[in-house]
Amino acid sequence: MITEKIALSKCFPFIEKELEDEIISFGEFKNIPEGEYVVRQGSYLNFLPIILDGLIKMYAEEEEVEFLLYYIHPNQCCILSFNHLFSKEAVRFSAVTEKDTKVLCLPIQKVKEWFVKYPSFTQIVLKDFQRNYEDLLNTTKQVVCYKIEDRLVNYLTEKAKLQNCNMIQMSHKEIASDLGTSREVVSRITKKLQSSNLLVQHKRHIELRQP
Repeated sequence: MITEKIALSKCFPFIEKELEDEIISFGEFKNIPEGEYVVRQGSYLNFLPIILDGLIKMYAEEEEVEFLLYYIHPNQCCILSFNHLFSKEAVRFSAVTEKDTKVLCLPIQKVKEWFVKYPSFTQIVLKDFQRNYEDLLNTTKQVVCYKIEDRLVNYLTEKAKLQNCNMIQMSHKEIASDLGTSREVVSRITKKLQSSNLLVQHKRHIELRQP
């Protein structure tokens, strides 16, 4: 419990002592391995996840086509989960860990109470609402305004930043899934980008270079 309290204080040092005690009492701390679902599309949500450490990818699926929404970083909660606090509908997204992740799961009923009772908790939720709303707007802008070639470059650049490494270990199929396109399209554009010296395609990974 001491470890969980330290992790919570590190992420949210400004919350009220009473709120911290309630979160410790009612929240559930989970260590989720890489590649595991936190939330699966079509399920019913009864908790609000807050990421204390690690990284989570948010994506949706429509007619067997998957597309990336955004990423949740440490100290953030999932705004799409927050939307379901006041709805009993099944969730329309999935959340999967990109690496080993520590998640604090808060029961929805208590979240509703804290949202009214504690100003600091309200600030946390609204701040993440704004951040993830902007992420969704950026995703929409990418799809509507950018060519697939530019989207791929932006995607790989963001991946490199998230991993803090320019060696991106992903298959063309995985990349295509995130971008909502086909593996053949990704392979064709990757070859074009390689000829422009923007990246190098190795057998098991892509090496991103500075333009």
